[in-house]
Amino acid sequence: MLKILIQLAYQFWPELYKKRFFKSLNSLSTGNFKCEPELLYLNSVLKEDSTFIDIGTNKGIYLYQAEKIIQSGKIVGFEPNQEMVKFASHLFPKAQIFPLAVSSQTGTSVLNIPKKGTGLQDTRGSIEDLGDNVVRVEIKTITLDDWSSQQNIAKIDVVKIDVEGHEWDAIQGCKKMLEVIRPIFIVEIELRHAKYAIADIFEFIKGFGYDVFYFNRQTLQLASFDYTKMADFQKDEYLNDFNRYINNFIFIPKK
Repeated sequence: MLKILIQLAYQFWPELYKKRFFKSLNSLSTGNFKCEPELLYLNSVLKEDSTFIDIGTNKGIYLYQAEKIIQSGKIVGFEPNQEMVKFASHLFPKAQIFPLAVSSQTGTSVLNIPKKGTGLQDTRGSIEDLGDNVVRVEIKTITLDDWSSQQNIAKIDVVKIDVEGHEWDAIQGCKKMLEVIRPIFIVEIELRHAKYAIADIFEFIKGFGYDVFYFNRQTLQLASFDYTKMADFQKDEYLNDFNRYINNFIFIPKK
């Protein structure tokens, strides 16, 4: 009965459904986080007329936070998994969600979606190799530079990237954006997912005149980050604990 009611809410009362589905955001005011504390950071950088780009939209938790703030600006998502696109597009009709993967080349690729029991773990799809226990789906890719040129977009305030290990490729397709538009980037980078040298992505972005920070859970402020100490932030015992595990890094252009 409860499942039926939830499905009815999703179909006919999406605002009510969103409040229940994203209830973990209520923890942001408690200091005992049940979701990514970096969502708090959006409150300090997004404005009513901001443009926010969510790469790896998934089910839309970052869209949910952004739409509370942005009224006259733009909210854009990129998500290659069609099931996630359908889900998020229904809940966020004011956002423009592209069924594309952001990568280092515009073209096609394969999305690997892990199998889970008799179904699929849609929220964990990645272009990166995930082994054999997956379903492979052909998808379209685009560089963020190509997309912004096609859309004639000259102003972007914040870009969030969460692409399950494909972030190095995604960033390499942002060279013009790093040089010219210079938004803030929030990038999920994890030692357990990275199949590239961690130093490469940090030094690449810093080379465009960016400083790197993390969101301190105690002070709720940004703190400078030294990527050589990354393992200290991502200990195995911290995994799945939003109060201790830090995997989102914030790149801010120097003045």
